[in-house]
Amino acid sequence: MDQLENTASIGIVLPKLFPFNQTNPEQMISNLLTILEDPFFTAVEVSYIADKKTRELAAKYMQYSCVEIIFNGGDAFRQLNIDLSSLDSAVRNRSVEQCKTLIDHCYEMNARIMHIVTGKFEGEDSKQHNINAFIASTMELCKYAKQKAETYELCISLEIGDRHVDRNYLLGPTHEAVHAARTIRNEYDNFGLLLDQSHLPLMGEDPHKSLWLAKDYLTHIHLGNCYLKDRQAPYFGDKHIPFGVKDSEVGVAELTKFIATLHTIDFFRSPKPTRKPVMTFEVGCLENESPRLVIANLKRNFREAWANA
Repeated sequence: MDQLENTASIGIVLPKLFPFNQTNPEQMISNLLTILEDPFFTAVEVSYIADKKTRELAAKYMQYSCVEIIFNGGDAFRQLNIDLSSLDSAVRNRSVEQCKTLIDHCYEMNARIMHIVTGKFEGEDSKQHNINAFIASTMELCKYAKQKAETYELCISLEIGDRHVDRNYLLGPTHEAVHAARTIRNEYDNFGLLLDQSHLPLMGEDPHKSLWLAKDYLTHIHLGNCYLKDRQAPYFGDKHIPFGVKDSEVGVAELTKFIATLHTIDFFRSPKPTRKPVMTFEVGCLENESPRLVIANLKRNFREAWANA
């Protein structure tokens, strides 16, 4: 196995491990420094920061740390009620304008990728209309990102999620997301897809097949775990639980196979918007345990999986 430092950057989704309250930006900065001061992490995903001075401070610390920066749109979209696939033109237009503001924030913070999500799946009758609305919205964002570019061009990336279990996203099955990506990429080369390992069991998909389907469009990868066995469990579904939870879907064996497939599809050798390919852990606390324990958990699991892949 190649040395990790020569192959990829490892990151963490900051707002998943450290939920961010906009009224307490000092705590967000403190949590960000927890990651930036740990040399294991060479990438970080931040999200919507309303306060300009806090964005500027976060940008300064991230620049000092020389990490790859990605903007996590999923959290921002939920917070701002953004729906790029809405058939209500007022909602969609407002959502596009909000996303343009987030693109401005990305450039302020030197983020190389902004990942986005679709709105909810509203049924088969309107599915294609919703997908068409999403494609049109996303093309506007890709165009805007190009117009605002100076020293680099921001990449817009769709995070694929489950349609029927928990999040109920429009996109959705990987093959449908790939079809949408192909349509957008025909017009704009600053677009791609984000696959999240923890979403694939919820989507009923084989990770190996999904990675092969999406391989030509992958901007970066999320690593993580989920739980499906008992719908009554508080951590059922897309809760991004730590590794090691009894009866959960992803452990060292699954992580090892996932990384091995990334090697097979040449994920680590193909060009990316970032300096090196990025794998980001989207993992949160299960109950009231320390986030540092969760960090130790993911490091142990990843190191074993990387060594065996």
